[in-house]
Amino acid sequence: MIVTPTHFAANGEAEVPKGDLGLPMRLVGAIPGEEAEVKVLRRGGNFVHARWVSSPVLSADRVDAGCEHVEACGGCPWLHVSRTRAHGERASRVSAVFAAAGVHVDVHAVPAPRNDGRHVVKFAAQDMGTRGVRLGAYQPHSHEVMRIPGCIALAPKLRALTRLPLLPVPAGIIRHLVARQSSWDGAVLATLVVRDDHPTLHALEAVFRRAGVDGLAIHRNTRPGDAILDPAGPTVHAWGVPRLREWVYHDGGPVTVDVGPTDFFQTNPAVARQLWADLPDPGDTLVDLYCGVGAVAFALHARTRAAAVFGVEESPGAIERAKATAARLGGDFTFAAGAAGTVPIPDRFIGATVVLNPPRKGTGELVRAQVEALAPSRIVQISCHPEPLAKDLAHWLSRGWHVETARVYEMFPGTPHVETVVVLGR
Repeated sequence: MIVTPTHFAANGEAEVPKGDLGLPMRLVGAIPGEEAEVKVLRRGGNFVHARWVSSPVLSADRVDAGCEHVEACGGCPWLHVSRTRAHGERASRVSAVFAAAGVHVDVHAVPAPRNDGRHVVKFAAQDMGTRGVRLGAYQPHSHEVMRIPGCIALAPKLRALTRLPLLPVPAGIIRHLVARQSSWDGAVLATLVVRDDHPTLHALEAVFRRAGVDGLAIHRNTRPGDAILDPAGPTVHAWGVPRLREWVYHDGGPVTVDVGPTDFFQTNPAVARQLWADLPDPGDTLVDLYCGVGAVAFALHARTRAAAVFGVEESPGAIERAKATAARLGGDFTFAAGAAGTVPIPDRFIGATVVLNPPRKGTGELVRAQVEALAPSRIVQISCHPEPLAKDLAHWLSRGWHVETARVYEMFPGTPHVETVVVLGR
């Protein structure tokens, strides 16, 4: 079958409008505008799924994927797309999402300064009967887990984990393995996400140490659904290093933060540092909602060594680490544990710069109301998901704010995913 896709879908597949098969077609490995011979894989309820086989004339935007797993793994759907085309597509998609919400702004794509690979990997687990547990990536449109030995998307020391053998653990215990490599000193901290803290888990130390792991934690998540972590689930330090150190700023001396096994820290630290460097100076006071371990706050504070900081984060462990970093660095820092929008903010932060980095769902009415009560001088919103960000922006614009800058960062090279940063002023 010969088709010509017209655009990229949000998941990175090229899409062909409804045609002879009665449904739109989504193509793995294709590029919009490039005529393609395709192999139909299956017919779903809303789309026909197919794979690119060849093209009589290759697109100028096609490059060698360079990955042996590209045909089976859906983790990097744009490895065959040139970086120039990918940058433009990311900016265009975010612009279109914003426009659909009534937000019309210029969106600038910022390429990664270099591709150091993802410093976080999240493996799914599949029980293989009496043989043990397989760790790997989900195959596209499937819950079958495939091994991805040598995955080129990962930072070098994490690649060793892709070659882990089947783990000798009873079925029904392991759900995921999450591992992070520090860009500061290269240490690797792994976290087994489990339904039950089974004794066999603690016997895996030799296996993980051979794979270059420097510390292991065990996090219990008994909740149904696909969420990897349970915010209320206990985390136990099994052995080795209990946390990692990451750096967020280096001009005039390194500024580092501690990151625990279930703490949030950006997947690509080099891109994150570029993003933080592009943010406007905070002025005298800074409120950092959803602050995590304080990475944004410490990076911005380090630029002037002057801003008073108030940070809010739901994870008590992350707040403990933020406080420890503040004590080590010195400065006017206050960090409070609690849900954003519910923690009282002192009056001295009225008029502050406010940074928002909410989860995928966006902020919500409580947070917006609290931000408005602060009468901030500037709002900076960071998001990995353009749709809820667009809704938040529409709200801010309706309250008299305007967009100063809108940038998308290449946090996940080889994919359509972006980290979007919008700076709002009065």
